[in-house]
Amino acid sequence: MELVIYLILTWFIATYFLFQKKPLLMIENLMLFLFFLFVNKCVLTMISMNMSLIMYSKEPHLFLCFWLQRNIIFPLVLLIFVNGVFQRSMITKVVAGVFTLIIILLSEALAIHFSVIHYHMWSFFISFVVAALYLLAALGISTIYRRLLVKDGMVNT
Repeated sequence: MELVIYLILTWFIATYFLFQKKPLLMIENLMLFLFFLFVNKCVLTMISMNMSLIMYSKEPHLFLCFWLQRNIIFPLVLLIFVNGVFQRSMITKVVAGVFTLIIILLSEALAIHFSVIHYHMWSFFISFVVAALYLLAALGISTIYRRLLVKDGMVNT
């Protein structure tokens, strides 16, 4: 049942991203997705394997849920956030950031509920701080990447 819920959640998020109005170009979305995927994999690998702060389940269907969350859901949520707030007011960015933080933390709570991950010397507050840092980094990286594309003449401002 857990895998079905994660597949439906992944499908819903991917569909939302597909039909979302995207102010960023396809190449920007692709590069940002790959960057978010790389950073998320590195951080989660460091936290789970090297530091043993979070343990993930070794059961095949639960590991697939972990894989879906780590490799698809989380980077897509960050990409939806970046596309949703790019070139908007600060208040909209803050509201969208809070909403995105809630979604990220709810997906982590779902993973804990289904025993996909287990905390070991980790807390929900630390997850909140890490997710907030992800959002700030996502905004910063997307802005820097956009400036580089404008500088190279690939994008008009």
